[in-house]
Amino acid sequence: MQKAADSEYATMKAFLSFYTDRYCNLVNLPPEKRPIAYLEILEKMGISTAVRGLRQAINDCVEESLHFDHKEVERLDTELRAHGIVTLSELRRRYSKAYAKIKKRARIQNDTEYYLIRNVLDDPTEKTADERELLAKLAFDYEGI
Repeated sequence: MQKAADSEYATMKAFLSFYTDRYCNLVNLPPEKRPIAYLEILEKMGISTAVRGLRQAINDCVEESLHFDHKEVERLDTELRAHGIVTLSELRRRYSKAYAKIKKRARIQNDTEYYLIRNVLDDPTEKTADERELLAKLAFDYEGI
């Protein structure tokens, strides 16, 4: 079980590194203040502290990325998959407050929500049959508007 947790941590850390290198303006930030360096400091404090910090950082990335258009998410997901890293769409499914609200409401209200649902639905990461069915229904209902 610990091996799975270590693997999950490693892939999440890889996502954070990949994402921050491409989408965060790190030019004026000293190397020791960059997200991965800060995470490595947390690792020295203890793995549970590092896990909490990593989850918060991933959540920040997910929420920050909600303005990405559908094509940008597709490009990023393709690149992440090519590097063996968990996709943004999968992380949105896991961590996005907006995604959770849409599922709870059981209705898409606008195009931004629609593309969030489409990206998650189109991502090949495993989902339960019930979740896939709900997402397909939400997308279908919105497309019928």
